[in-house]
Amino acid sequence: MASGQNLRPDINNAEYILYAGAFPGHSGKPMQTIARQIKFGVKEGNLRYSVVDPILAGGAVTPLYENSEWVPIKPTTDNAFGMALIRWIIENHKYSNDLLSSPNYEASVSKGFNSWTNATHLVIEDQKHPNYRKMLRAEDLGLEVGEEEKDIFIVIDDATKEYARFDKAITADLLYEGKVKGPNGKEIQVRTSFTILKESAFRYEIGEYSKACGIPEDKIEEIANEFTSHGTKVAADGMGSTATANGSDITMIHYILMAMVGSINKKGGAITRRNSYKSTSAGPRYQLNVIPDGPKASGMRISRTGVRYEDTTEYKEKVAKGKNPYPSKMPWHPIGSASDNQGLFSIINKYPYQAKIVLNWMANPLLAVPAGARKEVIEALKSVDNVPLFISCDAYMGEMTALADYIIPDTTPYESWGLANIEGNFSGKGVTVRWPIVEPATPKLEDGRHISFETYVIDVAKKIGLPGFGDKAILDMDDNLLPLNSREDYFIRGIANMAYDEEPVADISQEEIEMQDLENAVKDWADILTKEEWPKVLNIMARGGRFEDHGAGFEGDNHKYAYKGSVDLYIEKFATSRNSLTGEYYNGVAAWSPESFSDGSLVNDVFPETEWPFKAANYKPKFRSISMLANSSSLRDLSKHNYIELNTEDAKALGISTMDKVKVIPATGGEFIGHALVRSGIAKGTIGIAFGYGHWEYGTKGYNIEGKVQESNEFIGTGVHLMNLIDPKVNGLFGISESSTGGPGRNGGAYKVEKA
Repeated sequence: MASGQNLRPDINNAEYILYAGAFPGHSGKPMQTIARQIKFGVKEGNLRYSVVDPILAGGAVTPLYENSEWVPIKPTTDNAFGMALIRWIIENHKYSNDLLSSPNYEASVSKGFNSWTNATHLVIEDQKHPNYRKMLRAEDLGLEVGEEEKDIFIVIDDATKEYARFDKAITADLLYEGKVKGPNGKEIQVRTSFTILKESAFRYEIGEYSKACGIPEDKIEEIANEFTSHGTKVAADGMGSTATANGSDITMIHYILMAMVGSINKKGGAITRRNSYKSTSAGPRYQLNVIPDGPKASGMRISRTGVRYEDTTEYKEKVAKGKNPYPSKMPWHPIGSASDNQGLFSIINKYPYQAKIVLNWMANPLLAVPAGARKEVIEALKSVDNVPLFISCDAYMGEMTALADYIIPDTTPYESWGLANIEGNFSGKGVTVRWPIVEPATPKLEDGRHISFETYVIDVAKKIGLPGFGDKAILDMDDNLLPLNSREDYFIRGIANMAYDEEPVADISQEEIEMQDLENAVKDWADILTKEEWPKVLNIMARGGRFEDHGAGFEGDNHKYAYKGSVDLYIEKFATSRNSLTGEYYNGVAAWSPESFSDGSLVNDVFPETEWPFKAANYKPKFRSISMLANSSSLRDLSKHNYIELNTEDAKALGISTMDKVKVIPATGGEFIGHALVRSGIAKGTIGIAFGYGHWEYGTKGYNIEGKVQESNEFIGTGVHLMNLIDPKVNGLFGISESSTGGPGRNGGAYKVEKA
């Protein structure tokens, strides 16, 4: 599925962008960029955008910009809004039939597009077939395939009206529903991915979707019409809206909307981001992703993500004993990848196994993970029965780090190395280089190295004899083994890979070296590279990275770094996976699925809105986003605390005014008190809570470190932290999460509000 490719709108060339659920969980920077472009005339008024979100975030969407609008929506109902758009587009034939009927990339390109979908690919719907719910493949029809060929899907060729390999047809039937003959003349019931999506979208009327999400029907139709009126110069995106207990569908919907108009990989549409030069991979100079004789990863992730429950020992043992294998002890998430959200709950529940050593680096999951701030979670982490050894490497005494048995001091951005991909609206390749501009404040070891995460990992690995560290660790391209004893051994060679990737960069001039005193800056690391490499590496270090020219990522109207895989309307892995508590299949296509607990029980059924009328939207504000901003006295002065933000009509009904003290009561406990802020820029039925406030560590307390008392600052801890729901349908302490992926339920839930 293309969502894994991190597509982002091409802001510089788009004519219309739909941001659905952009603010909860993110700071709205893309929208602020658009706003500045419109304000200062960069786009000359050509770009229009809509932000569909429970919260109107200041500075990103305002009445001052004629080409922007804020559309309030109920938290966790982005799926209803998105499916309404898909229904309208299909119903009014506003999709690109040329694109959707192209069964492969080459066919699509021949028609002027730069992406393709599996809309015409056939899906097996015969429940008795061994490959039920899977895509129909050549093997299912007894067709021969080459030894190197994999996943030869089947379509109905529009020219012959017969089935054909997807890679041999130019145009395929988009709406086919019927039977095809398999081996021995047996018929197989099939239909296209598109028809399955259509059925899902048409399950509800536009009016029903409108009632669910709180957006008027005419506004839904207006946005759908706008989205389909700009050819391929449109995009859809969203960020925090996926951080809900039903968030997986909205991710699919964004890509489906763009696929329907063919805007993926097109100038002004959606383009891949984080396109980079080789650095820490197998580059042209050093093989930094290769560990000679290194161990291979094996076993199960503790987060229970990316694994089907049916592949676990627990499932197999139950089946062997003749027991019903459902439910599992705790949810498994077959679609997801590594997750600190689920990792935390696995650790405190000792499931699927006990974590004997927990190493936390540069993370504060107690604040970031829903329900992580609950007292029960903190007490469970403190228990040596759950976590025998807890090590944290951090530059700050954060909430998570404060619980550790051992704390390894880490460096800050100005003291450390980093080779980071470019974020934001950049079409070409680029990698930024961060290198120490000040000496780290961490203690210095006898050999002159400063303590840091990298130093700790290297020294521990050498002590226990892990391959890939020490004097013979890093392979160059001639298979010579070179040292990895310091962080510079790794990062400087990564910069060398960047310098020589594709067309090597030019050597830096002597004048530049002298002007920036680069010779002295790198003198301690001179032996790491050859004399030939250093002038090119210094060229990159002097410029803070390596970057293609602005706009160089396009060839005509096509993005050079296109995602060439299928944008799947029907996702086979999703469709063939089951909920580990109920045994029910997940939907194979996007759908309107209200917020639910892990066993499929709807939140609104368990906690009726008549009693729990509010849902929460947790968003990152300008002045207090990630935890580091709490340390800035200037930003604290600008916004001393956050608020419990309420819509004017909701507040009036409750008799609440701005600055009144109010209590928020989550349906599963953990109430908190804060000051009210009443404004029209909050959707009805929504509690808005700015993230990054309500610290109880991170400098709010003083510590005695080797006889030196660290001063506390109570102002860092002002404001409130949103307490999310726990899942009452799971046997164990478990924060509400999206079932198939394990994604965090940071928004939504069920709450009451009353005067304190």
